[in-house]
Amino acid sequence: MGRAARQQEAFLAARAGLYREHAPSPVLEAHFCCLWSHDIHDGANQRIAIVPDGYCDIVWVGGRLLVAGPDRSSAFPSLSGGEKVVGARFAPGAAAEWLKVQLRDIVGQSIPLDDFWGAAALQLNELLGGCANSDERLSLITTALEKEAAKRTAPARDMASVFSRAGDISSSGNAADLMLHDLSIGARQLRRRCHTHFGYGPMTLARIRRFQRMLSLCRSRKLLPLAELAVAAGYCDQAHMTRDAREISTLTPMQLQQQIAG
Repeated sequence: MGRAARQQEAFLAARAGLYREHAPSPVLEAHFCCLWSHDIHDGANQRIAIVPDGYCDIVWVGGRLLVAGPDRSSAFPSLSGGEKVVGARFAPGAAAEWLKVQLRDIVGQSIPLDDFWGAAALQLNELLGGCANSDERLSLITTALEKEAAKRTAPARDMASVFSRAGDISSSGNAADLMLHDLSIGARQLRRRCHTHFGYGPMTLARIRRFQRMLSLCRSRKLLPLAELAVAAGYCDQAHMTRDAREISTLTPMQLQQQIAG
């Protein structure tokens, strides 16, 4: 990223339009966390930051179906004013089997879905292009994914457990040791499985989920002083939180607080 781009303040995606999540159907709930839509505001284009959350999504944007791989740091997609984006977010541990790929191979990438599913993805993409609105597209995507789900086995629960535990790990804990607490596997196998299902190792996963915990606290009704926010989120101190936030999102905790509050 160029120096000029870094100097331009990014805006969290939620500030750029109307974002809504929808619960998956019973057929999909073992495989997907949610389906979602994001209607980008009309007007001048902004530098929009999609901050990492540890997930992998199927996204329809700009008339194309893509797989958005997991990120280590914020992505800054080129989104036009008035863009209508829809997507389906894989449940932790589900994406690798559906895509037949290790997520470590698609970190930080947006790849056409037809690279994974061939003609079926191209056909679905064409049908989505003919829909009148986001609700129609979500309904069509749901139907298509339900047909695929009939061919899939539910993902093993161990990676869901790892993902959940990663959100509770503070900076003082050893991420791998704490994730292994409920699993009957060794540290090397945990690392391999994390790379397969999340794209990176347990330390990076814990770091990203701690950042997301900080964002969740920023969304709470009580606005915490930054020092208290750092402790509540599991950072060593405010400086640690600030450094992590800047590296992950390019924004400071104060900027994140202000954007979320606004």
